[in-house]
Amino acid sequence: MRQLTEISKDPKQKFTVITEDNQSFDLSLEYSDQQQCWFYSVTFGILSINGSRIVTGVNILRSYKNVLPFGIAIDTDDLSEPFSIDDFSTGRVKFYILTESEVAEIETSFYNK
Repeated sequence: MRQLTEISKDPKQKFTVITEDNQSFDLSLEYSDQQQCWFYSVTFGILSINGSRIVTGVNILRSYKNVLPFGIAIDTDDLSEPFSIDDFSTGRVKFYILTESEVAEIETSFYNK
């Protein structure tokens, strides 16, 4: 699990993320003032996930666990959802990239699968 620490308080951000398994994907983040929340988009090969809300979770890409060789975990200091534009830059919210084996481990330990 690797924390993505490059996230700033800019409302629109784009990254090319390299996983610990040497896979790469494009990640876009966008903050909505009106909804007071963050949204993400992921592109991996021909698969695109567009405009999904970032919520606290052990793997917010769980529905793609059999398609993607990585996952994303979102953790907060106070167990609430990300709601502020500076949540990532202040460290209140942490954004982690999970390896394929970590996704499998989460499936076993959290979902008994």
